[in-house]
Amino acid sequence: MVHLAAILASPNDLQETISWYEGRLMKLQKLENIATQATQKITTTDFTDEGNRRLLIERYKEWMVTHTGRNTINNALREMNEYAESAGKTVLVGERKVSIFAPFRPEHSALWVITRWQSVALLLLALGWCLGLLFFRQQTLIVTMTIITALYLGHLFITVGLSFFTFRRSTEEEIDEGIVKALRDADWPYYTILCPLYREARVVPQFARAMTALDYPVEKLQILFLTEADDAGTRNAIRALSLPPHFKIVTVPEGSPRTKPRACNFGLMQAVGQYVVIYDAEDIPEPAQLKKAVLTFANHGPDLACVQAKLNFYNPYQNLLTRWFTAEYSLWFDLILPGLQSAKLSLPLGGTSNHFPTQILRALGGWDAFNVTEDCDLGLRLSRYQMETVVLNSTTYEEANSKFKNWIRQRSRWIKGYMQTYLINMRRPWRYLRPGRFREFVSLQLVIGGKTAFLFLNPLLWCLFVLYLFLGQYVAGAYHQLFPKPLLYAGAFSLIFGNFFYIYMYLLACLRRKQYYLIKWALSIPLYWAMMSIAACMAFFQLIVKPHYWEKTEHGLHLGKKPGAAMPDFASLNASLYLEDVPTVHVAVPRIAHTNKQEQASSITAAFQAILTMPVPAITHKERVELKQPKRKGLRDPWFLVTIITALTTSISACWYFFQQHEILLYGDSYSHMMLARRFFDSQSPGVAQLGGVWLPLPQVGMLPFIWNDYLWRSGLAGSFSSMTCYVVASCCIFLAARRITHDNVASYVGTLAFILNPNILYLQSTPLSELVCIATSTLACYFFLCWTQDNFPKQLVWAAASIFLATLARYDGWALFMVMLPLVAVVGLLKRQSWREIQGNLFVFGALAGLGIVLWLIWNQLIFHDIFYFQKGPYSALGQAISLKTVGAQQTYHNLWQSIRYYFVTSVDTFGSILLALGLVALIIFLVRKRLTTDTLAVMMFLVPFVFYVLTMYSGQAGIYVPGADPLSDPNHLFNVRFGSAMVASVAVCMAILAWYVRQALPGHWRLVGRVGQIWVALVIVAQAMLIVAGGIITLEDGIYGGSCAFPHPINGYLAQHYNGGRVLENTFTSNIDGADAGLLLKDIVYDGSGNLWAKALKNPEAMVDWVIVDPSNPKDIVAQNIDVNSPQFQQNFTLVYKEYYGLRLYHRNGLPPLPTRPISPYLTSAHSLCKTGTTG
Repeated sequence: MVHLAAILASPNDLQETISWYEGRLMKLQKLENIATQATQKITTTDFTDEGNRRLLIERYKEWMVTHTGRNTINNALREMNEYAESAGKTVLVGERKVSIFAPFRPEHSALWVITRWQSVALLLLALGWCLGLLFFRQQTLIVTMTIITALYLGHLFITVGLSFFTFRRSTEEEIDEGIVKALRDADWPYYTILCPLYREARVVPQFARAMTALDYPVEKLQILFLTEADDAGTRNAIRALSLPPHFKIVTVPEGSPRTKPRACNFGLMQAVGQYVVIYDAEDIPEPAQLKKAVLTFANHGPDLACVQAKLNFYNPYQNLLTRWFTAEYSLWFDLILPGLQSAKLSLPLGGTSNHFPTQILRALGGWDAFNVTEDCDLGLRLSRYQMETVVLNSTTYEEANSKFKNWIRQRSRWIKGYMQTYLINMRRPWRYLRPGRFREFVSLQLVIGGKTAFLFLNPLLWCLFVLYLFLGQYVAGAYHQLFPKPLLYAGAFSLIFGNFFYIYMYLLACLRRKQYYLIKWALSIPLYWAMMSIAACMAFFQLIVKPHYWEKTEHGLHLGKKPGAAMPDFASLNASLYLEDVPTVHVAVPRIAHTNKQEQASSITAAFQAILTMPVPAITHKERVELKQPKRKGLRDPWFLVTIITALTTSISACWYFFQQHEILLYGDSYSHMMLARRFFDSQSPGVAQLGGVWLPLPQVGMLPFIWNDYLWRSGLAGSFSSMTCYVVASCCIFLAARRITHDNVASYVGTLAFILNPNILYLQSTPLSELVCIATSTLACYFFLCWTQDNFPKQLVWAAASIFLATLARYDGWALFMVMLPLVAVVGLLKRQSWREIQGNLFVFGALAGLGIVLWLIWNQLIFHDIFYFQKGPYSALGQAISLKTVGAQQTYHNLWQSIRYYFVTSVDTFGSILLALGLVALIIFLVRKRLTTDTLAVMMFLVPFVFYVLTMYSGQAGIYVPGADPLSDPNHLFNVRFGSAMVASVAVCMAILAWYVRQALPGHWRLVGRVGQIWVALVIVAQAMLIVAGGIITLEDGIYGGSCAFPHPINGYLAQHYNGGRVLENTFTSNIDGADAGLLLKDIVYDGSGNLWAKALKNPEAMVDWVIVDPSNPKDIVAQNIDVNSPQFQQNFTLVYKEYYGLRLYHRNGLPPLPTRPISPYLTSAHSLCKTGTTG
């Protein structure tokens, strides 16, 4: 621990940090000029014309005049005195005198850590848990883990969901810098700034400079330094600065508890401003923050009680601890708080930069002096009384704690305050049953209670995970009892995706704030979580022994200690430089009021109702939206809508046609994909382990919404619906990508027709095969990558990464796309002249999410199959099939680059046609010549990655393709895996869109109409090519009829359909290719190599475990045949051969069972595979 503290506290590039800090004020002063330049663009986009902008300015001016007129300085002084009269009372609580300079309301006070009935409830809960553990140990532990897991998942979904929503679209209040500048001479309202100080002489000069740099009329400012009575050093340091008259020193009378909220309450008694804000001693707010806060109040109604500015740090690079701390603040203030605001959930306020209307804050009763996180408590109190809080897009920069011990003290106080706040708000839990209180309850349980509870639960769960990781074989049985399968899945999801996305949110927050250097350090944030758990233990101890103790945070650590430098002796300075103390409210010996815990807080509601001076908004939300976004006439995007309608129409028509022709289940792989999906719940060992081993899981996951229905499963439509959805998605992505490149709707639609109308694509999208899932996710990734290269919006890079994540779980084509796109992120950054830190940050953000699927799949193979590369070298892998082909000399592409190129080229041309090949190549060459090495070129080349991938896989022997025109005429397997060529159709469609664009662009302006005619001709060529493909034979369909991919009919299926009367069936599904769908069996009745212990028992003693055996003694790969000698007397004594197929597959039925029934065979079964010509007898 000492070693860790030393590392965290050691400065890293401290001199650079100090220099950066010294220049911070100068940069902030330049902020207005920079923002003004940016406003020239903002004004043209945010406002429809200059007239609307002037209207908005005039509305703001009128609002401020009205507001200031209602709140004169005399009125403010009268209100201040009236409030001070009530707030300055000393209250007698039992035998204790309470003087907190605010109306004392027991219901909201942390004076009592826990109430009597709360103590009783906790004791009863603990007693009940112990009794349950004593008498119902397993059930109690399961219920406990269920509650913990549900809490984690709830917090995960809310936090991650809101963060991603905020990252995608900013929800905080945006105030135009140009508007602020135009209102320079407006009648701004009076503003009071409260700065609580205690032993802060070191940072006082910095704070004074920050306050002087504020862009606000000094005659309307009141800045109060709130100092403690025994802190003469800080007061002397302030006086030594010779500050202007609007800076005042306030000495807070001695009393208990000595906390920041008590000092702020004393300052509130003397505030004359219509608005009040708190700044800590080390704060440096953006200069225009006060004005932006006023305009935010002007934009909202009287229900807006608080404007929370964002917080961040000016010393993020000092050491590892400050980097973590800055990443945490970026996440909290830039993503989570705006997300909570958009969801209308309670906002725990930050400890500083909270802007309030003074009247509302006084009506609320100020801050709870006994709560050590008065900010969080006040935020929940605002929500309780239906008052709104808005996050303002303006930042106050603070000092990040750079010493481990100092950080622990600060963090333990925060956690202690969160526990105080939770207990206070749970004193009357039944009030959450009232209508409209559900959001408040969710916020309290997940954001406050759950977040705090996790700090104690995390170490326990980490220990359980590590224990299972290293001692799994010894504790597996106990863990399986503790975590039933549904709970296990939920827990595993929380463990894997929860931890990943929690970490990834930190990356997104740093990316959004352009803190690129911090992104790589945010990956180590779990160590920071462990530190927070240490602080939580300290907080719990202090909650018991000294609940109201305020752990002082030392500020100024970022300033360092230069050799020879010494702090000035403020006491020896000339007294004439001293700043006089403000005349404070006279605190005489007051009347002592009596109170008790049963006092209600209805006075707060009454105080709110008594506020009569809150004006209506300067401009309504509806008016602001209309000014910025004028109403559009007609359809928003008619050509995109036409694309969707076209894709939907062709998709449904094609599926209906091929289904009527009994052609959607011709491929054996179609049955396999559906079987894996169905086994998720229909199996001897149902669960996620059934979703894949060699095949990636996403295609099977896409079928889950439909596969549960028996008809959709047995007919194949469950898989068709998933592929059809992906077909429509891919069509939309191709259209949008083409439009991004061409900026021509018609050309983009024409090019997309090359994909939509392609007969091979239309057939594949009607089947349960995985090709369309891969094409959809890949085109989605290419589209977002193109968007990012053009716009450079971080959210587009994240969407591209998310699409790659899905692509890597769809087919291994996605892995190649990831390996190509990752370095291209860096190349694009270099072309855009981005800094190395920005490129590095983009690489981490993209690579972490995009590569997650690959990492998870490797872990999956290790956990399930005990081989990290099982998918690549297992018996059912593509390599296993390729090796089988190679042994008979049929794989000519192995280690032959030319043959690999030729095979895939011929396959691709047979898929989309030679005419489109020629035209697409022309368009691609023209595009490359014109664009050369640009970001658009790189994005377009991403669509060509499948060609390189399949060439390399054939060259390395990982895959085999047989196609007419490439294979020798003597080769009997003239069709196999030709559907791989479908991966190139999307790239051809993009090229055809570029060609249609060039057809129009090549003509002069007055000939553009002729260019439209040319685009029509391109569309007709695409239609003609589709008709030629149909006339010549749809090659993917022919592979299902004549090729090696055909699922030929099994007479055993017919026999089982007629005579099966129940019982388990033992078979090796890989060699038999009988999945039970055609025969009417349920998969839970089939015992195969994925049935766990039942499989091993059935192989050892089949007569005791199964009623049927399907085996092929002549097949050396049949595991059933390897373990069971069907010719042995023992087996023949127990089983009778009831059917034998032409190729050697046999069906045995156990003796001694009731006679088999005879049923009429379904007409569908006789026709389902009638088109398949491979493997038929005769």
